[in-house]
Amino acid sequence: MAKRKRILYFMPDNPFWSHAGNLTRAKQLLNYFERNAQQLEVEFLSCLFWNPESIERFKATYPQVDLTITNTDSDKKNRIKYLIADKIPRLINQAIDKSQISLLTPIIAKRIKSLMRDKQYDIIVISYSTWGAVIRELNQFNAYTIIDTHDFMTLQRMKEKSDFDIGSAFKEEMDILSLYHEIWTYSVEERYIYEQFTNRKVTLLPVSTNNQNSRSSSNVDIDILYVASDNIHNTKSMEWFVNFVLPLIPEYKIHLVGKICQRLPDHPQLIKHGVVEDIGMFYINAKMTICPMLSGTGIKIKVLESLSHGLPVITNRRGVDGLVNKINNGCVVADNEIQFADSIKRLLEDSAFYLELKEYAQVFYHSFYTQEREESILNSVFLDDA
Repeated sequence: MAKRKRILYFMPDNPFWSHAGNLTRAKQLLNYFERNAQQLEVEFLSCLFWNPESIERFKATYPQVDLTITNTDSDKKNRIKYLIADKIPRLINQAIDKSQISLLTPIIAKRIKSLMRDKQYDIIVISYSTWGAVIRELNQFNAYTIIDTHDFMTLQRMKEKSDFDIGSAFKEEMDILSLYHEIWTYSVEERYIYEQFTNRKVTLLPVSTNNQNSRSSSNVDIDILYVASDNIHNTKSMEWFVNFVLPLIPEYKIHLVGKICQRLPDHPQLIKHGVVEDIGMFYINAKMTICPMLSGTGIKIKVLESLSHGLPVITNRRGVDGLVNKINNGCVVADNEIQFADSIKRLLEDSAFYLELKEYAQVFYHSFYTQEREESILNSVFLDDA
């Protein structure tokens, strides 16, 4: 039997922390590694949002994947050691480092470097350009390196920082991406940017889902479903929806799933389910989904999840960012609140229109985003010559 390839997969966030799209993607990759454990020896390195319960859950879910967690908190019991080893270097770094993108601090870099000092890998996958500079700490000169971008962070950070310098941020992000042999993206727009501004291989990965069963419209219990985390883009977009679209459709109720429920005040038309264990059951029992999206970057996992179940989506123009096809894909793009409300009414009241959108959703998803298509690309990276 051939020697197993050694893989390091770094994702800072605990994959079970929420149902956010980036963590859905992380779990899909971990599932792939678990299925191919006979050929791949995988270590998962992480540092944020862990507790004893989530550690046990990870080990039970992915028993073939080695879990390594490095602490980002500082030990302040020895004040002198804390000042010398952590606080002073951090303050100096903040004073001289004008980074617009990187989140890697000197203390975390030092800890990861120490953890990885005696380890060697064949392939390294690092999540986010904001953490991409960590590759400099690993000293893995013979490894094939991949940056899993998830998002175009220059655009993402531009929405968050008042003193943002777009020119230096863009250069910094492209420089970080250029440290790697291969760049992964899920958005056709981001693929174009990365191909134009880095001299690296750029791979467009389809984001597949495992739950692709759908019920006929006559059996559904939920007319309108919205699934989302509590990030700033989702929160602002849903505030717009509640203030301007809901008054135009008083006869309908919206079922909400995810941490977005914590961000919105109670409303007679909103039914909040919060974070649920089996999100697939909500898709199976829904007739359609909405994706209010006034800002944001990258492909929207919740849109793909909806399409995978054959559910039409009403969204704004930002909601179809990243998709390989912007028309005849199961999505209706609304440019204002009146169009959004009218599209919801038409979809729920015009059965011919609904069935047409449902078919578009199924054909589009199965043309570009199947698990078989995704696995074929991953196999070419991890299993060829294994």
